[in-house]
Amino acid sequence: MKAIFAGTFDPFTLGHRNVVERASKLFDGVIIAVADDTGKNAAPLSVRTEIAKAAVADMSTVTVESFCGLLSDYVAKKADCVLVRGVRNGNDLEYERDLTAVYKSLCGVESIILITDSAYGHVSSTVVRTVAALGGDINGYVVPSTLKQITQVYGKNQ
Repeated sequence: MKAIFAGTFDPFTLGHRNVVERASKLFDGVIIAVADDTGKNAAPLSVRTEIAKAAVADMSTVTVESFCGLLSDYVAKKADCVLVRGVRNGNDLEYERDLTAVYKSLCGVESIILITDSAYGHVSSTVVRTVAALGGDINGYVVPSTLKQITQVYGKNQ
């Protein structure tokens, strides 16, 4: 069975990678599904997808795809899969619990929630975007192989 780990990944962080690493030990493969419409000012889909690919390039059972529209429609086209959702804290858990019910009702796919390792509990895409935009150091928040690209895309001198 494959796992689908979906999100906007604006940008992909060490917390995201932690969830992917752990999911890859539980499933035959993991698809990172990068969502097109984020509802916020995001880096272009192609850039977010490239960053995610670079972040997991060393993981042979992980692939990265982009999709448009509803996640439930994307998932419905896949066979024998489960959604993986990552949470950092209680607020994330409440939100994701409700989303899993929505996904189940829309496409019948089960969701598995993985709690991010505590070392990454403070890491979020919002924090990365904000720190980068203000010229701060995002090393330790993103996968080292993506640091330069993320700094260029989200940084103060973009």
